[in-house]
Amino acid sequence: MQRFPATRSTLNATIILFAAAVPTFTLAQQAPSDAWQFEATPYLWAAGMSGWSRIGARTPTSNVDVSFSDVWRALNFGAMGTFEARKGRWGIIVDGVYVKLSDTSDPLLNGQLGTVRLKMTQTIFQAAGAYRVLDSPVTPIDVLAGVRYTYLHGDLSYSGGPLLPNGASRNNSTDWTDGFIGLRAAYAFSDKWSVFGYADAGTGGTKHSWQLIAGADYNFTKTIAAKVGYRILSMDYEKPNFLYNMKTEGFFAGVSFKF
Repeated sequence: MQRFPATRSTLNATIILFAAAVPTFTLAQQAPSDAWQFEATPYLWAAGMSGWSRIGARTPTSNVDVSFSDVWRALNFGAMGTFEARKGRWGIIVDGVYVKLSDTSDPLLNGQLGTVRLKMTQTIFQAAGAYRVLDSPVTPIDVLAGVRYTYLHGDLSYSGGPLLPNGASRNNSTDWTDGFIGLRAAYAFSDKWSVFGYADAGTGGTKHSWQLIAGADYNFTKTIAAKVGYRILSMDYEKPNFLYNMKTEGFFAGVSFKF
């Protein structure tokens, strides 16, 4: 196996930029009501990544360690957001993410293989049902169950060099679906400030996946709030032609609109 440092010019550091952004649950703390309540939250996750990745059965497995700045420089386009609907103790949470990235490596093997251009797209969609087991405006607690779908597509283009005079190209795509269960809780210090925590664990398409979230809310008004915190997401997907064993973590921030 080969090891690559965390620089933008390293091809294999870019390979794992699939998950530059992944969904963040809106962690609403409204007290249950018989009327429908809705919350929409666009957000940004400033995440770095570490782990192992491989595209193709014959491609070397790469040890990866990249910062958010590496991810940001490779980002072409990204869109993400969460929507939650709640009535009484029951809630539905839907999240969608689309990310497009590209990067070019430094010359490989001192130029013997030329450079490599990588293009990546990622789509993540997840939906969960929530039930409020502790009905409290100060310390609400929800249990969740849902599914998380991930689709990844990558294109590699070798420019060519003495060892590869005609260049080469390779593309591959994969997808998987995990079922997961989770728990989230919050504590309200006042009408303005509250803190929250979230944890889930899943399996199915991956060998296993899990995530942890901790953060704080600040209510500007009854309908607009800011969310900040820290999140860790780990996924271990292993197939003969694709490896994605990665932990993604970093700070996130978003603005929620309640109606």
